[in-house]
Amino acid sequence: MVKEYNGKVRVVYMHMVVHPDTVQVAHQYNCAAGKQKKFIDWKHAFWEKGFGAYAASGGRDKAALGEDNILKFSAELQLDVQKLKADANSAECKQRIDEDQTELKKFRVNGTPAFFINGKHVGGGIPKPAFKQIIDEKLAIAEKSGVPAAQYYEKEIRGKGLQQFRSKRDAAKAKGGGAAPPPPAAEDHTGHGHP
Repeated sequence: MVKEYNGKVRVVYMHMVVHPDTVQVAHQYNCAAGKQKKFIDWKHAFWEKGFGAYAASGGRDKAALGEDNILKFSAELQLDVQKLKADANSAECKQRIDEDQTELKKFRVNGTPAFFINGKHVGGGIPKPAFKQIIDEKLAIAEKSGVPAAQYYEKEIRGKGLQQFRSKRDAAKAKGGGAAPPPPAAEDHTGHGHP
C-alpha cells in the first residue's frame, strides 16, 4: 500500500516480541538487517523461510526460527553476514527492541498485528479497503494541518500520542520535577509521507 500512496505515507515499525523464547533472536537480526538497508527484504524472508516454515511444521521445527536458518537466508539476501551477526548481538539492537516493548506497553499493545494510523488504533487484520479508508481520512487531516510532512509524525502523532497515553509512572516522574524520558526514535522504513 505504501507504493500506492506514492510517497504520501510511511510505515514506522516497532518490534513486538510476542513469543520471546522463539522470536527474540529474529527481532535482533531484523534490527541488524535494517542497518544494511534490508529491513523489509529481511522481514519478508523471515516470514517465508523462518516463521512460515515453523508454522507449516505445526510449531515443531524450532530450527526454522534459529540463528543457523536466519544466517542462511540472510546470506541469500546478500547481507554482510559477519556484520549482521555482530549488529544483531549488539547492545544497540537489544536495547532498541526493549525500548519498543516499553513504548508499546504504554499504548496497551499486547499482540499482533496492531496498527496505529495517525493515532487511531487498528487492531487485528482488517480488509484492505477498510484500511485504505482510514488512511485516506487521516491523510486528509494531515494535509489540512499545515504541518510539513517531514515533521507531522513526530509533532502531531508521536508527541501528542505520548502525552495522551503516558503511563502513570511516567506522569508521576514528570510531576516530581524530572521530565519523563524521551521516546525512542522509531524506524521509518518507507520515506517521507504523513501517516
